[in-house]
Amino acid sequence: MSTPVVTSKWAGSFDCDFCKRKRLVGSAFSNKALDKYRKNGNPLKCKQCVAELEAKERAVAAAKKTNSNQDKEGSDETKLCTCASCKKSLSSSHYNRNQLAKGEGKSRCRSCVEKAIANEAKQTKDAKEAKIENAKERVRLAEQKGNFAELVKAEAELSALEAEIVTGLKPKI
Repeated sequence: MSTPVVTSKWAGSFDCDFCKRKRLVGSAFSNKALDKYRKNGNPLKCKQCVAELEAKERAVAAAKKTNSNQDKEGSDETKLCTCASCKKSLSSSHYNRNQLAKGEGKSRCRSCVEKAIANEAKQTKDAKEAKIENAKERVRLAEQKGNFAELVKAEAELSALEAEIVTGLKPKI
């Protein structure tokens, strides 16, 4: 007797409830969102929708800040802070609250923070791609040697890394 197949747990059956894209892989969502979805069935929002929403919120906040600064005649605008990354002296409107709370010499401007986040995401993606390439190379070497045990081990490692991209779940080793 076989157990019934539960298609809702398949890797490509994730749907974004906001942009309505269907059959997305797990890496299109944050791990926290996938965990909440698996536990409670919460609606899923893909990383692309989250980024678009954040950009809209930043634009609205900037417009609101501009309007309020015009009314106040620039009380906070005159305060200059030096960015720890780019070393530019910028007005406090170029920093978010968390960065300003760090103090002079440690705070980074919004553009530097966004660049750092983008670089971190790129490095993570490149590292995953490098791991997969290394695993493919180990599979190729195991095939050349003809050692069946090494080949199975290398193939299993490669499939676990590829499954991590599709499902968003890290393999247990």
